[in-house]
Amino acid sequence: MTMMSGVVEAVSTKDVTTKFGVKPTYSFKVNGAWIKCGFKNPSVDVGYTVDFDGVTGTYGIETKAVNILSRAIATPVVTASTAVTTTAAAPKSYGGGYKDKVFPIPALHGDRAIVRQNALARATDLYIAARGGKPFELETTTLDLVIKLARKFEAYTAGDLDMAEAMEENEINEEVISLEGE
Repeated sequence: MTMMSGVVEAVSTKDVTTKFGVKPTYSFKVNGAWIKCGFKNPSVDVGYTVDFDGVTGTYGIETKAVNILSRAIATPVVTASTAVTTTAAAPKSYGGGYKDKVFPIPALHGDRAIVRQNALARATDLYIAARGGKPFELETTTLDLVIKLARKFEAYTAGDLDMAEAMEENEINEEVISLEGE
């Protein structure tokens, strides 16, 4: 991992097809080298002074985080012999990302599967640790206990318990309001 810095010379996005659909990948050019950011938008523009940890990876130099040191935007130099024409690019709309995150997570939301997998893994880890890491036979009662624990973890991490508390509190408030109105 090498700390690198410089002025952004160019910015690029490329759409790639993943199992989740078409997603944009981001990269920018500093000191003559292209820096790959993967699916994370570095939010930089030409002329910005940046620093970042550069790691040589599968796709060249890669980084996870970019720090913007200054936002001086470079202006193109136009001479009499060159004409510069610019057209406004239509804004691209991309699905996914952090903007679609909701809490509590609805039952049919895609993130629910991730929460459920994590809850099952943690419940399994807890069961194994509670038994001291010793081998055990898989029985229906063991599986039922692990799934019961996983469902409790899922209800907590997905926000189901918070939603139930909020609804219960709302019902109590409505009852109080209706009693005060009598």
